[in-house]
Amino acid sequence: MPCACERCLRHSQTLGLPAKPPSKGAIRKAYKGSAKLWHPDRFEGNPVKRLEAEEHFKQIQVAYRELWEHCEKPAKKPVESAAHGAREKPPAPMHARPAIFFGDAPGCFSFPYFPSRVLNVIVEHVQDPEWALAFVDLTMTGVRKEFGSQYIILTSHRMIVRDAMNVVSLLWYTDLGEVLFVDQQEKRSSIWERIVERVWGIKHRYLLQINRLNGTSFYSIAGQAHDNIKKVIYNFLVQMKQQPRQ
Repeated sequence: MPCACERCLRHSQTLGLPAKPPSKGAIRKAYKGSAKLWHPDRFEGNPVKRLEAEEHFKQIQVAYRELWEHCEKPAKKPVESAAHGAREKPPAPMHARPAIFFGDAPGCFSFPYFPSRVLNVIVEHVQDPEWALAFVDLTMTGVRKEFGSQYIILTSHRMIVRDAMNVVSLLWYTDLGEVLFVDQQEKRSSIWERIVERVWGIKHRYLLQINRLNGTSFYSIAGQAHDNIKKVIYNFLVQMKQQPRQ
């Protein structure tokens, strides 16, 4: 049922919705339209208008999130996972999530500063009541493959990965096991890795290994990303492991 508190009414106005949004579907549709209309990338040639768009874009992100949270909806039943053929667990209740900051690392984006091309990928995977917190392009920012062919999405409830085989896998934080940040300095790099490090300055000294709670491997990141990016993901996942398990 839509919320009619004063704050939600203001958020509805931000998204161009009626006083009381009729449904969550209407909220999502209004958000997509507003995000495209006010995305800062549309105003590259107008610095003044871009600043206005950036501020409005932030307000749109906040309005969408809070309207969605305040609009009651019955909990979903567990569904089948297309990637693993197993029943998924329903998302755990929201807790305070650690901030994710990549600095100026190319191909990395944190909420709410998602470019339109990133938003287009996110909306394919992220469903209520979760929120996309970060997006990491694993294609070396387009050097080897086109944008969006390999990526990681960190949400409020799970980690979503699309790998080099175009397989999309996910891991709920409640099923997150050991996370290892392994120094591989003693291992000799391949010729390709040495060329990449020399030409593009991408360092692959460390391996990020992410395991499931049952001890099996979920995903590992080696040459797909800079060591600094791996460290940010590692720190985030370690903090998520410390969240109360449901």
